[in-house]
Amino acid sequence: MPLYDEILTTLAAVVDKHGLTPPAAAASIALDFDPIAELLAESFFASYLLALDHVQSSVAGPPSSVSFQDPVTTGFNVPPKEAIEHFKAKKTVTKKQFNKLNREARSASFTVSRVYKEDVLQGFKDELRVSLETGRTQAETIKRFHQILTGASHKQLGNFHLETVFRTNMQTSYGVGRRRALEDVKDDLPFWTRNAVMDDRTRPQHAALNGITLPADHEFWDTHFCPDGFNCRCMITAAGSIPDDYDPRNPSGVTDERGEPLVDLSYDKRGLPAKVEYGTTLYDLAAGDFAGIPRGATMQSAIEAGVERAQRNRAKKK
Repeated sequence: MPLYDEILTTLAAVVDKHGLTPPAAAASIALDFDPIAELLAESFFASYLLALDHVQSSVAGPPSSVSFQDPVTTGFNVPPKEAIEHFKAKKTVTKKQFNKLNREARSASFTVSRVYKEDVLQGFKDELRVSLETGRTQAETIKRFHQILTGASHKQLGNFHLETVFRTNMQTSYGVGRRRALEDVKDDLPFWTRNAVMDDRTRPQHAALNGITLPADHEFWDTHFCPDGFNCRCMITAAGSIPDDYDPRNPSGVTDERGEPLVDLSYDKRGLPAKVEYGTTLYDLAAGDFAGIPRGATMQSAIEAGVERAQRNRAKKK
């Protein structure tokens, strides 16, 4: 990403000018993260609008269902700013809603970029200290700075590097927008279905829930509206009814090589999936720390909750 290069160029100039003496170098790291905040805001807003557009396009005409579209592969082939202008011209939302959502996306982006900046700067200062203690060369220090920015081999930023920051929060923004759009049409499409990608990257618990269909106002969706896990690629779709052959214990209907159900879901007294036998392994399906998009969530509330969650998880690992 070009922003990596821009930050690294600035850092290299700081190190070349001041060397690796900690007071001078640490005090001189004053990087401009505003471009990151601006791009984050545009990305969040575009993702939200894309979700609205996907649902609105699916229900155009007599409502029957909302199709499964993967935002990562179907929506981000233009820069976020161009996508926003496209949706603005298409009148995906009213002008009043557009302005409100734009402000919301910017507020969320400031929260994310502030935390990212704090983490990155602390990582840089830690590397400067280690460089002094070990006699590391300036070239090696610059290389370490790059690893911090990309999250490679760095315990503090390994799960919070810039690419992951963008992807995770774009998925969250898309999820918020999709839930809002599906709630708007739930009178016509009162049932929601969870769809997993079902490839070698799909975690077993998410594969086991593939195809589960419940009323849109079921409390299950308060903790399992996607994304409900790190890099979750599942999607919620809507339909007017539940298929006649739907089996709640094996929602997807998948079977093994002997024709036996591959999934065996059990539910608690509230009708929530509790455990599942997937293949030969038993999994607990209780909502974890990463608990999806709750009803009433906004871009800002969902993204800020994600930031707090990431900080808690990193604190536990220290």
